[in-house]
Amino acid sequence: MYPTGHYGVALLFAVPFVVLLGRKSGTVFTTFVLFVALLPDLDLHIPGVIHHGVTHTFLFAVVGGLAVSAITAAVFLVYVALTGPPRSSRLTTRRVFVWATTGAFLGIASHVVADVLVLLPGREPVSPFWPVFRRKIRIEAVPLGAPVRNLVMLALGLGTHALVFYYE
Repeated sequence: MYPTGHYGVALLFAVPFVVLLGRKSGTVFTTFVLFVALLPDLDLHIPGVIHHGVTHTFLFAVVGGLAVSAITAAVFLVYVALTGPPRSSRLTTRRVFVWATTGAFLGIASHVVADVLVLLPGREPVSPFWPVFRRKIRIEAVPLGAPVRNLVMLALGLGTHALVFYYE
C-alpha cells in the first residue's frame, strides 16, 4: 500500500478515539497517529532488515509504541523543566506516556493491518503475529494497488473524520 492508503487506514483506526476524546484532543491524537503510521516502513532504509519482516508485526507495534512514548514522555519532561508546570493539572508525565503509547501502537498496528488487507503486487506477505505464529497472512480484501485507489482510502478516512466532527 502507498503512504496515502496507510494514512487513510490510520485515520479510520483513530476515529473511535476522536469520539472519546472530543474534537480538540482527538485532532491532536489523530495527528500523532498519522505521524507514526509509516514507522514500519523504516525497514526500507535499514540495511539488512527485510521489508515486511519484524517491523510489520504487532510485536513491533508494542515495542515501537513503548519506545515512541518513552521519547514523548522525555520531551514532555524537558518541556516542563524549561517552561514550568503545564496549565492543566491533568497533564502528567504518566498520562502523556499512556496517550503516546496508545497513539503509537494504533498508528503502527494500522500499518500492519493495512498491509495484511492490501498487498501491492510483487511484495512479500506480512506475518503480523510473529514470533508467536510465523505464518504469513495475505487477505487482499481490497484491491488497492493504484494511486487512485489509495487516494480513495485516504478520502474514506478523511470523510469519516468529517462526519464525526459534524455530528459531535
